[in-house]
Amino acid sequence: MRNTPPESPVLSISDRLPGGASGDPLVRLFESMRPDLLRFAQWLARDRGIAEDIVQESLLRAWRSREALKDPSAARPWLLTIVRREHARLYERKRLELVPLEDVAETQASPRLADPDSELFALRHAIMKLPIEYREPLVLQVIGGFTTEEIARELELSSTAVLTRLFRARNKLRVSCGMAAAPDATEAGEPA
Repeated sequence: MRNTPPESPVLSISDRLPGGASGDPLVRLFESMRPDLLRFAQWLARDRGIAEDIVQESLLRAWRSREALKDPSAARPWLLTIVRREHARLYERKRLELVPLEDVAETQASPRLADPDSELFALRHAIMKLPIEYREPLVLQVIGGFTTEEIARELELSSTAVLTRLFRARNKLRVSCGMAAAPDATEAGEPA
């Protein structure tokens, strides 16, 4: 397998396809989505190499089941869902190595890590501390670019439940960052 330059993290789909398939509009669509997929996979995996593998496998899965994509405008949520599921499959197959607590404490104290005083570090830490039912819709909306309806379909919730979880996630982030929580509509005397 050839080495890819840093600016091209995943092999181009058109390089692997026979003949004239690279002119296929679906191939161009997949290639245009690759940077977004890689960004989302890297956020999920927290490792560039693993993210590249996830995206490559996801694009192969998407290509194999391309007939399932009836509407090209739905390609973004469809591909992001494939990436999320491929990331989950990675951990179904692999048992994580257990590390002694002392080693983790030494790593946390290492000066190589991001500055723990930075606002970005604090925000990431606050997001990771959110309960999964609040964190997942927030990440899908902010990083993934999903609409409320797409998140509701993906998480098998109502749109109202998604909006409530997004509101509560943002409020929890505000409080953890030292800001005042936004008032709840039901608490402000408005009808529910």
